[in-house]
This record gives sequence, C-alpha cells and structure tokens, in this order.
Amino acid sequence: MSRFRGLVLLAILIVASVVVLAISEVSFLGLTRGGDSPLGLTFGLDLEGGTHLVYSVVPEDGRDPTRDDMEGVRNIIDKRVNEFGVSEASVQLLGGGVDSVPDRVLIQIPGQTGASISLNFGAGTVSAETLEAFFQNELGRPDATVKENENGSLTVHLEKIQAEVRDVAGNVITPSEADAWRARIIAQYPVALQVGFILPQVSTPVIGDDTAVDPIPTENVETLPTLEDVQAAFASIGRDDADIEAINGAEGLFSILMYGLDISRTDKNGTPILGEDQKIQTALRSIGNVQFTSSQGTLTQWIVGGGVQEAKNVIGKTAKLEFRYRECGDLLPPSSDIPWPPDGLSVDEWGIERCTNPTYFTESATEIDAADLEDAFPSVSQGAIPRPIVSLVFNEKGADAFFEVTDRVSRQSDRLAIYLDGEELVAPGVSDGGISGGRAIIEGGNFTTESVRTIAIQLRSGSLPVELELIQERNVDAVLGKNSLQKSLVAGAVGLVMLLIFMVAYYKIPGFVASVSLIAYTIMLLAIFKMIPVTLTLSGAAAVILSLGFAVDANVLIAERTKEELRSGRSLFAAITAGFDRAWPSIRDGNMSTIIVAIVLFWFGDRFSTSVMQGFALTLAIGVLLSMFTAFFASRLLLRLLASTRLGNHPNLFVPVRDQSGSEPRGNS
Repeated sequence: MSRFRGLVLLAILIVASVVVLAISEVSFLGLTRGGDSPLGLTFGLDLEGGTHLVYSVVPEDGRDPTRDDMEGVRNIIDKRVNEFGVSEASVQLLGGGVDSVPDRVLIQIPGQTGASISLNFGAGTVSAETLEAFFQNELGRPDATVKENENGSLTVHLEKIQAEVRDVAGNVITPSEADAWRARIIAQYPVALQVGFILPQVSTPVIGDDTAVDPIPTENVETLPTLEDVQAAFASIGRDDADIEAINGAEGLFSILMYGLDISRTDKNGTPILGEDQKIQTALRSIGNVQFTSSQGTLTQWIVGGGVQEAKNVIGKTAKLEFRYRECGDLLPPSSDIPWPPDGLSVDEWGIERCTNPTYFTESATEIDAADLEDAFPSVSQGAIPRPIVSLVFNEKGADAFFEVTDRVSRQSDRLAIYLDGEELVAPGVSDGGISGGRAIIEGGNFTTESVRTIAIQLRSGSLPVELELIQERNVDAVLGKNSLQKSLVAGAVGLVMLLIFMVAYYKIPGFVASVSLIAYTIMLLAIFKMIPVTLTLSGAAAVILSLGFAVDANVLIAERTKEELRSGRSLFAAITAGFDRAWPSIRDGNMSTIIVAIVLFWFGDRFSTSVMQGFALTLAIGVLLSMFTAFFASRLLLRLLASTRLGNHPNLFVPVRDQSGSEPRGNS
C-alpha cells in the first residue's frame, strides 16, 4: 500500500510541475511567478542581455551603515531604477555574513541598451501592438519596439531619444523629442469620461414640530445639470472641443469624449500644478452635486529613460530628504462677501482639498535639516485602538527647528510635508501645539505594519548622506545572450537524449527507470527554478547539466549494487532493497561534498560581487538536492514497482549487458 501512496505522491509532484511550467504566469498565495520568457523562467543578463552594475556604499560622515540603512539604500535605488522605466530590474545587497552588514549594491538591468519610455494608459485601452505601429508609422521611428509589462504599463525601447537643447542663456533651441511625442500620443488616443450628478438631499419638515420650517417650494429645489450646463463647464476651462452627450434614460448622466487630457501634477521645475483632470472636477462641482466620475484611456504615466548611462546617473544620486511647510487653504473666508468654501466645494470636501490639492496650498522650505534626524523606527500607538505609527528622533538642533515648525503647523491647522527624492512620503498635521524634546510620531489612516516599517527605513536612509561608488560594470549584448541560450538548450537536449539511449541500452530496466527519473527530475527542477524564482544564467545552465550527471551517477551506483546482490544469490526484491541501502551512503557523501563546495562558491561569489559564481553555486546545490530525492525515492519506487510485475520473473533484465554470463540470478520465487 505504501508503494502506491508513494507513486501517487510522485505523480502529483510531476503533474504539478508540468502545470507550473505550462502556465506562463503563475499566481499562488499572493506570489506571482513567470512571464513572457520560455517556460516563464527568469533569465540572467548573460542569457537575456543587459547591464551589470556593482556599487560600494561610502558614508560621508565616516560611520559604518547599519543593516537597516543598507536596506533603505536598496529600496531607494530599486524605486529609482523602476521609475527610470526599466522592467524587471534586480537590486540586491552584497557582502556581509551572519554578523556583518552588506557594503555593496548589485543592480542588474536586463535588456537596457538604448533609450526607453515607460507609459501607462488608464484601463489598458492601448495595446503594445497599436502603440508600436504608431511610433513606427506616425512618429517615424522604425526602431521602436513596445513591450507590455506585468503591471499593465508599456515600455517603448528605442536606439536613441533626442534630448532638449538649450543655448548659453538657458533658452530652448530644440525641444525634447519625448515631449513632442507625449503631446502627440495624448492627442492621438481619446479619453472617455462619464459623470453622474445627483440632487441635493432636502430636509422634510416634521409634523407637530414647533421648530419645523415651511416646506421648500418646488421651484426652489435645485435641478440636475443639463447638457448645456456640462458643455459650459468644459468651455470655462478651455475644453469646448469635448464631445459631450447625455445618456438616454439616465437623467444626470453624461458621457464625454475628448483628446489631449494632461494630468501632470508638477511642471518641469517640479512645482505643484493643477492637472487638467482636477480642473474638470472643479468645473463639474461648480454646476451640481457630482455622484461619480470615471475615465478610460488617460495617460497616467510617462517616464523617459536614456539608456544605461542615464540609469547610472539616476542611481548614483544621493537620497534627498526634505521637510516642507505646507500652508493649506483658509478654513474661514477671507471676507464675508466671498462664497466659501470656494469652487462649489462642500465643507467636508474643503476639509480634504485645502491640504491635498496643489491649487489650494503652498509649500516653503523649513529649518529642519535631514541630517538632524537621528532615528526613525516603526511603533504602535498607545490609544484604545493600537495603530501602526512611525517614531522620529532628532538631535538637539533638529529638535529646536522641529518644535518651531510644528508649533506653527498646529496654530494654523497646516501640514508638515515630508519628501524623499522629490516624492511625498507623508504630510501629517499637528493637533496639540509644538512638539518638543526632539521626539514625534507620524500616523496615517492608511498606515499598515509593513508601510510604517518601509517609511521608517526610507527616512533613516534619506538622513544618511551616502555616496555610491561604481566599482564594477559589465555589459552583455542581447544577441549574444540569445545565442548562448539556444546553444545551451541544444547541448542539453542532445546530451540528455544520448544519455537516455545509453542507459536503456546498457542497463535495461534499471536504465529505463533511471531515464524516467531523469525526465521527472528535469521537469521538477525547472518548476522549482520558476517558483523560487532562480535567475538562470549561462553558468547556471552548465550547473543544471552537471547536476544531471550527478543524478545519473546515483542511478549507476544503484544499478551496480543491485547487480552484485543478484549475483550473490539474493532474490530480486531483496537485491533491490540491499542495492539501494548499500549505494545510499556513497550517494549521500558524494552529493553532500558537492553541496559544501556550492556553499563555499556562493559565499565567495557574494563577497567578491561575482553573480556568475553565485548563480552556478545556487543552481548546482538545488540540482544536487533534487537528484538525491529522485535517485533514492523515485528510482527505488519505480524499480520495485516493475519488479512486482511479470518482468520480475526475468531477473536478467535487471543486470547490465556485460554481466549476462555467469551464474543465473534468482527471480522473485
């Protein structure tokens, strides 16, 4: 019975592995694995092509960075590389052991050889094929290729993008090609909007209540906006070109088709501005009570990358942490004759918009220096309902500046905005006067345990003035990588077929069992590589082929031991059991020695920034461990299963060809 349970387990493992490899992208327990590559495997730079960069971290203040500091540096670089428009880049920390801190950063940028543009349309309304045709035919760039990324964004790869040219005085002589393309793309692809209005809720007088007011006359009840009202609202912001229609049978519901919707939140200098979508929202609120708005086809992302050199420039910048004073819009009207809140906002809407909409707030620098932030760490509030928070600790100088700023923020009901690399992290308010003592907390309604940890690391790393020194750069051509991959696959396939033929022809039934085990081993190994995931490099492919040799060697030892037991007069079942038991110590010791060597190679690869060595060691170790499982479990199970059939009555089928002469082995009788 145990034999059949083992067979069922083996079948489940193989079927699951086949399913994992057959599905290009696998999602399981919140993890997503796979992609567009063959079998969904992750390939390294030497197979896919790209750039390999290693940076050494050099703190300017002379102190050694902590592990959390390094994790913050890694997060910042990872964010920069991805914002740069590179898909599936890898950022890892190198160096350090159990008791030491990593001191280098490895960045691998696959396929990054020219320039690129990363863009995203709302609801994925534009396909990669359509955008590629537009670049090639309408923009005159036949070298453009477009790839769809995992998050639905599109990346346009080009040989070169003409940058903006300015004269000595700073005047623009030739605008950037990318800016002109962005305007044409916005004008090319339409944005479909829908907006719905509702009537305001009107209080109904209560019968018998002395304070009840007279019923509101019907003619004074606000009506829903008409088509003409919506057209006038769009015309008021200069968008009278919008094609607006009232949806039949749905009063207060309108559809709008327009071109050229720009939702930029900052200008070229980084100053906050009101995007066109925000202007539309304000205009619509001025004519009625907006219940909902939805849009499709909006260009929500546009990031231009100028190849490896620009990526290096972006990566190498020191993180910039800023504390800005955000002066929110006035809570009370400046004068009694001005309608307030402005732009038709309700009191509740104004309470949000005054501090979050760039139209209504201004920002200025503060005296708080990022270098004065001594520590930031995640914590939990002490209230009735514990909430995740971020605790800040400033030095004496920073504490004084922090008190002055927070005192003003509290008195004016304003905000203290914290930016990292020009992007807002949080913008908290202060409720109980200035914060003294150099300690403070940041809390937010959407904070989670993981998010406060991330923010704390970003704040600490931002306050640490570090420099990144490029100590290693290696470029691999994509064509060379593809050729290497093809040759590796051909070599592996030819070697595997020749090996299977030899094993079956020479060892007969044990050879057939070994061949089946090798096929199962290969399928499960590739599935493991996909699910971990393991980045498969050219050296890793060599390690896979080498681990196949270890798997074969184990099966050869088992077959030879089984043959010796048969020749000594044991029955077939007893010979198989004894053969496995006696071969196992040799298989175990040999493979464990190989695993120890792989661990040493991986350690050296980590210490000396040699990812090729690390890939070889990791792939070899996984392959050897799996080969031990298939040799001792799968091969033993299949061999005993075949011995229990009629084949067991012909023990010569279990003996190699060259050992057919001599005493006759005993069968199962």
